[in-house]
Amino acid sequence: MRVIPLLPETAPFNPDQRAWLNGFFAGLLGLQQANDASSTPTAAAEEEDVDYPWHDPALALDERMTMAEAKPPKLKLMAAMGQLDCGQCGYLCKSYADAIANGEEKDLSKCVPGGKPTAKMLKTLIAESPIVANATTPASADIADHNALETPANASVENSEKGAPSRDRPAKVKLLRCESLNGEGAEKDTRAIALSLGQSNMHYEPGDSLGVWPTNNPEEVELILSILRAKGSKAVTIGGDATSARDALTHKVNLREPTAELFALMAEHATLDFEAQRLSHLAENDDRAAEYGIHDVFDTLVKFRSARPPVSQFVQTLARLQPRLYSIASSLKAYPGEVHLTVGVVRYDLNGRRYQGLGSGYFADHLREGRPVPAFIQKSHGFKLPNLAATPVIMVGPGTGIAPFRAFLQERALTENGGKNWLFFGAAHAKTDFLYEQELKKYADDGVLTKLSLAFSRDQSEKIYVQHRMTELAAELWAWLNEGAYFYVCGDAKRMASDVDHALTGVAVSEGGMSQEAAKAWVKKLAQDGRYLRDVY
Repeated sequence: MRVIPLLPETAPFNPDQRAWLNGFFAGLLGLQQANDASSTPTAAAEEEDVDYPWHDPALALDERMTMAEAKPPKLKLMAAMGQLDCGQCGYLCKSYADAIANGEEKDLSKCVPGGKPTAKMLKTLIAESPIVANATTPASADIADHNALETPANASVENSEKGAPSRDRPAKVKLLRCESLNGEGAEKDTRAIALSLGQSNMHYEPGDSLGVWPTNNPEEVELILSILRAKGSKAVTIGGDATSARDALTHKVNLREPTAELFALMAEHATLDFEAQRLSHLAENDDRAAEYGIHDVFDTLVKFRSARPPVSQFVQTLARLQPRLYSIASSLKAYPGEVHLTVGVVRYDLNGRRYQGLGSGYFADHLREGRPVPAFIQKSHGFKLPNLAATPVIMVGPGTGIAPFRAFLQERALTENGGKNWLFFGAAHAKTDFLYEQELKKYADDGVLTKLSLAFSRDQSEKIYVQHRMTELAAELWAWLNEGAYFYVCGDAKRMASDVDHALTGVAVSEGGMSQEAAKAWVKKLAQDGRYLRDVY
């Protein structure tokens, strides 16, 4: 029997892998059709034909849920996701929703971009709908052990190459360098990180991301153990697996966001009535935690000093730790055996305490050179260089959004008959925040970088961003696009990427003579044709 060719010939698999996956998905499709035979044709058609209008990371959660209000339960679950298709969860937004709805995925906290609001909305949707069986809350979900084998039902298709490291089978790479990219006196701390691939069997292309499993701050872990009067060697159970309390707090659980389940447990163990009452209130409405000065798990313990639950129960109420994804900032052609990242370190003071980002703090403050890092390659969903080397490319990447475009330029510099390259880069100050300045200027001098347009927002009284440079250079930008240029954006999804999208639409209006609606349709068609690509977060 001929296998239905579900995967395109351009999919990143060899013939044997493509044949196996086609067979698997064809069989899955046949099984699904049999199981859905009793479903109404209208509902099935509605779910298959919808164009997912909420699939836009610039939209707020409430807007997305409104759009999906009349849709089937599975699509409502999808609308609750972060809409980035980033792969951090091991799925795409729709396939993660499908897995939850089918009961195959029990963890509701895997959407890192969506964070706590997404996890709470998923929990609400499950409670409202009979479609989902055996799905659990974020805190009590069973998370696959990092060394567990992936199954075809929940494995990322991008990581299906036999023997290749994946989200649930990370390889150990080693930190080579973690160097500052900012000038003296900078307000920001941005790091150029280099990791050795060693014998990890990891291969990547420009546009891919590196998934990293960070560890929690070891000092914070020891403080929590001390507050709970628990030994680090105390045996606890996480996802059905036995481990130590120290290992669980270091590697398995999320210490950033306290859960409703944590508040409920602490209310049960509080010896002061007013603390028990407040904790019970927070268990019912954990969105109000910040009103009590609570921003993470440690804050919860400090704020409510009479509540000291057993560590074995404590760890089970916490959400599971999820990997962080970083756009790869290097080309294997330029740096064989290495992978580079561009990481902005998150640090801020609040209520007399210093907070830090989990992934960025892990690299900047807790990881020493030569130490292993659990990691995997997350293949991009089309965010890659054109197949034809002569095709011009336009890249918009302010701040750490420069990362994939550094990889693009390294690749294009070593590719024969390369096309034109135009980079829009923006930051606060030219003196302190011009990331990879010398490298970019050398590319410009060598002709690899055809055009470099800069926007340093705080170097003059009027704030100037990359979208303003696009508008100023609209005529030339339109000419490049008419030559067949690919247009790439990397960076913040909710502000920068949205502003750039509006600027691109404006270019079509001013230079293409289109109406606003026609310009929006043109931009949408550019994306459908694979020439408008975004790597946003």
